[in-house]
Amino acid sequence: MIIDAHVHLIGVNGAKGSFVSKRMSSGVVFYGLSRLLGLRGISRDKLDSAYRSRLVEWVHGSDVDAACLLGLDAIYDAKGKIDEARTHVYVSNDYVLDVARESEQLLPICSVNPMRRDAIDELERVVEAGSVAIKWLPNSQDFDPANPDFAPFYEKMAALGVPLLTHTSFEHTIPPVNQLWGKPGRLRLPLELGVRVIAAHCAGAGTAHFFEEDFGDWHDMLSEFPNLYGDISAMASISRFQYLSKVLASELARSRVIYGSDFPVPISPVVFAPKLGLKAVRDLNALDNPLQKNFETMRAMGVDDSILHRAHKVLRVSDFC
Repeated sequence: MIIDAHVHLIGVNGAKGSFVSKRMSSGVVFYGLSRLLGLRGISRDKLDSAYRSRLVEWVHGSDVDAACLLGLDAIYDAKGKIDEARTHVYVSNDYVLDVARESEQLLPICSVNPMRRDAIDELERVVEAGSVAIKWLPNSQDFDPANPDFAPFYEKMAALGVPLLTHTSFEHTIPPVNQLWGKPGRLRLPLELGVRVIAAHCAGAGTAHFFEEDFGDWHDMLSEFPNLYGDISAMASISRFQYLSKVLASELARSRVIYGSDFPVPISPVVFAPKLGLKAVRDLNALDNPLQKNFETMRAMGVDDSILHRAHKVLRVSDFC
């Protein structure tokens, strides 16, 4: 079974409480993505439904058996109350669960900020509802994964057998509050408490950070923690393409990564032209379905079946399988 474990859901119209800040919904990135997805010109009040429909269409038309839809919890203050003023993107768990019901090929990955005062209750609720993992972006959600106060939350995650899919290294899209919270070393506490952790992007810092790198730290931690994994999401994009060759060159890394696209991050097969050749790049660029384009690009670059089929063993998807 091939699962794309890293597909973003977007809600801009208040669906089930979801929102995107004015800064994010009126910027160049937002309009660029609208154009890329063929949603340019669609009125704001219809954008969410159009995105949902297009996403379902692309999942059904691809070679992946299922795609995981990611939620994104808000920023919370010291009292555990939501801080909407500082939150740029909020994709509610109820919205993720609602959209996932549209197809058997959609799997929910809800997001629970451990700062929220009902964090453990919400964790139990979404896992019972079918969440196959918990998604974090600590850099932008403004919390330190190493905070010892989160130990009871991690212990509950371990008891429930639900993994953590968390962004690692630098965040480039949603405005970060503290980039230090993305360091792979901040994940030692949940790993020590038995949580299965998937480090998104294998802690690759990205092309914008030439002199600061976290991939090596993640790779070193693989030997120390058998419950640590990574995903290869965004590694067909301009921002993180250089990490694919690093993963594929390491037998240890190859044995501990799962497949993901990071949709709707743009896929750029041209970055692999030196290896694939211009004809293959043209053929890949001709694909209209971005999920299929990512899949075929990864296969062409040498991502094998062991990586493509690993997610169903790492995620909490026994009921689905």
